[in-house]
Amino acid sequence: MKRIFTLLFGLSAALIASSQNKQYVNGDNLTKHTPRKATNDETRMSIEAGEANRILNNTLERGAAFFTEDFANGFDGNNPFGFWTFEDSGGNSIWMVADADSPNGAYSDINNGDGLQSTSADNGWIIFDCDLYQGGEIDPVTNPAEDVSGYLTSPVINLSSASSAVLQFEQTFRYCCFDAKPLWVEVSNDGGNSWFVFDAAPDFTGGANDASDNPYITQIDISGAAAYQSSVTFRFAWQPNGNSTHSHYFWGIDDVSIMANSIENDMVLSYLPLGDVAGDFEFRVIPLEQTRPDGMAIGAVYSNIGTNPHNATLTVEILDATQAVIGSWSEDLEVLPNSLLPDPTDPYDTLYIETGWTPTVIGTYYARTTLSSPETDDTPANNTITRKFFVTDYEYGHDDPTPGQLNSQMEPIAGTGTATDPYPPTGFGSYLTCYNPGSTAYGLTVRFDNLTTDATPITVLLMKQGDDYNLTDAEFVTGGEYDVLPAWTPNQVQSFPIYIPFETTSDMEEANLYFVGIQTIDEGAYRLAVQARIENDADFSTGTWAETTEGEFIWFFGLGSLTDFTPAIRLALADLTSVEELSKIAGLESFQINPNPVVNTANLKFSLQGPHYVAYEVRDVTGKLMDFKNIGQMSGSNNYSFDVSNLSVGNYMVNLVIDGEHLFTQKMNVTK
Repeated sequence: MKRIFTLLFGLSAALIASSQNKQYVNGDNLTKHTPRKATNDETRMSIEAGEANRILNNTLERGAAFFTEDFANGFDGNNPFGFWTFEDSGGNSIWMVADADSPNGAYSDINNGDGLQSTSADNGWIIFDCDLYQGGEIDPVTNPAEDVSGYLTSPVINLSSASSAVLQFEQTFRYCCFDAKPLWVEVSNDGGNSWFVFDAAPDFTGGANDASDNPYITQIDISGAAAYQSSVTFRFAWQPNGNSTHSHYFWGIDDVSIMANSIENDMVLSYLPLGDVAGDFEFRVIPLEQTRPDGMAIGAVYSNIGTNPHNATLTVEILDATQAVIGSWSEDLEVLPNSLLPDPTDPYDTLYIETGWTPTVIGTYYARTTLSSPETDDTPANNTITRKFFVTDYEYGHDDPTPGQLNSQMEPIAGTGTATDPYPPTGFGSYLTCYNPGSTAYGLTVRFDNLTTDATPITVLLMKQGDDYNLTDAEFVTGGEYDVLPAWTPNQVQSFPIYIPFETTSDMEEANLYFVGIQTIDEGAYRLAVQARIENDADFSTGTWAETTEGEFIWFFGLGSLTDFTPAIRLALADLTSVEELSKIAGLESFQINPNPVVNTANLKFSLQGPHYVAYEVRDVTGKLMDFKNIGQMSGSNNYSFDVSNLSVGNYMVNLVIDGEHLFTQKMNVTK
């Protein structure tokens, strides 16, 4: 199949549509996590999500069952083919038939709902109980964490008459202590000489310490490895192929079956990636001056969950704010079912189409992809995806700007803020590609969550990335130190963006990768919480301030249990908007400084259409920040006074920031 365009970081279907399993640049600097018991809220959410998943799964069309197992007889099996075998690094003491106390380790709690709540849990299920094997809480001296692994292997199954094979099972799990999932399903059709490796939790996007749904009902099409085969064996594998420690928690498995795929015709679009930049990441908020000059690339992650191949056409479109089509491009392709793919372990494919379209006007746009075929498709509703993106004059970011999409928060994952249990150093940020020359970094915008402690000391920073994605060799560009004000943490999820300037402006260099972030440096009673979009960081642009295995705190690329959260942190850029261009921005009708020249007190006079959040800053001719304040939400005509008596004689730039999205400038002359 022709690949028209691929982002340099390899935005593959396996990453986007098949669980976002993380790949790391530097495996030696993986984040250290501490295992902990699930909170009541986490457990409740996993059980509720599992119940919703069970209801949804029961509506799926199913074919004939070739194999079923409910573990009513434990490892002896309750199926026509025979018994299960198991092995593990604990001398065959980690795999076990669950009892009334399972899981039963230091970081599990059966009384809090950690036990598998599968359909037939009452008659038995199987558990890989890492916690119980570890024998208690981690202690570096008396009870160090031990890497564990193991297999639970099925009997040999004859599928020679099966033209398709879908493996289904109910599970629940948590894992520690790195983000790469340790859970796999492996299938052999040659007596175990070779194995096809499948992701055992393809839709799970959590990180280390996160609990899955309970039950998490999983379906994997293994047709390419198992259909028409007379000697099929499959096994559940805990981290046999990885290179990092997974020492704690548990994996519960029950109600295993292999069924025919009764779906014949169903192409599915799973994800629409935006290839706006030549570097690593896709953006949902794009400054006009940093759009890709040779045009936007729009992609599709797709698969065929039926048994029939399809000749199809992929069409990508750009729509304006009214959702009128302003450009359309197409490419023909063949969408193969899993059984015909060269790699049956990866049922997804990705195709990018170079549109050649570059926006020239700020505003709201939509990208739409459609997968069509002259042949029958049973569910055409899942063949189209539309995504909104913003082209701005000022901000650069990854978080989804659609109202209501900030649905969670990023905060310290440990500590209570007490003297004996302080919050650890905490930070969040985003990697940004500077595609074109000419942008100036003025500051950042952030949407704090109201969990943030008042007066929290924060550092804002901009760094230019070196060779290491973890920023250990990054060059500090500019930044600033502040204390969080009460007005910055509103008691509502859809808060206003808070503008925080850098102490000096900085011209950004073409073709470099930058990182913009906000952090608390010291551990203590202060908690930093930033609003975020959950499970949105498809491009892994998020950076977290985390602890290394050596106990140092550094920035990590796409790591941490909040990896799949995208923080509402954006870089504020300018070409400044002059007063003559105010008509382009509906929110601001007028902006003056009076008097000008000024001796002691200057007045900001501005008029707004409707309520808007307003901040101002004063900079000298070198870009150094001299004064700054987030004024707050205002509307109508306003006259705001500020003191300039401490400024030296000379010329300054006064910038008015509206909604954290638009920056307007006036020159101010100070005399004495």
